[in-house]
Amino acid sequence: MKKFSERLIYSPTDIVRFLESPFASWMDRHHIENPGVLAPKAISEDARLIIETGQAHERKILEQLRGSEGLLYEVEYGDQLGVTLEAIRRRDPIIYQAKLANEFFEGYADFMILDEATGRYQIWDAKLAHSPKPYYAVQLCAYSELYAEMTGEPLPEKFWPILGADAHGDFGAYRDAQRRFYPLLPQP
Repeated sequence: MKKFSERLIYSPTDIVRFLESPFASWMDRHHIENPGVLAPKAISEDARLIIETGQAHERKILEQLRGSEGLLYEVEYGDQLGVTLEAIRRRDPIIYQAKLANEFFEGYADFMILDEATGRYQIWDAKLAHSPKPYYAVQLCAYSELYAEMTGEPLPEKFWPILGADAHGDFGAYRDAQRRFYPLLPQP
């Protein structure tokens, strides 16, 4: 949630926050409309570590997509909507950090992937978790609606959360933790 010229602009994350706790959502708004009255709780070290690990996961996916055969267009953070719309008009195969917005909402979709079969974009979002959470759908639906409204195109038919890299049988992280926990175990 941000305030521009006496007008509040929400993000898809604000919808998720409201669904989790209407009171927390109200407190966020109160803080923005009344700066200095209440201070938000500082981010804990655990939360900071999760955020950093999630950002590393997103960067890993970005590097994988950069190495794919398709062309990747990276929208610089803070660029205007026009930059994203130009990439959409060119039908760039992959758009990273596309800015999507309307009068009340704005956000940055991690990836917009052009489906060659349908010629339509799908919204993909990197998530650190190893299994889907209900709020992923809320966030991805919001991005999809913003995309459709901005472009005049139909809603994307599909969206995808890109889940954590170790979600499908990679035991490397477990084994590393095990080695640190049990220093006397033989090394494989």
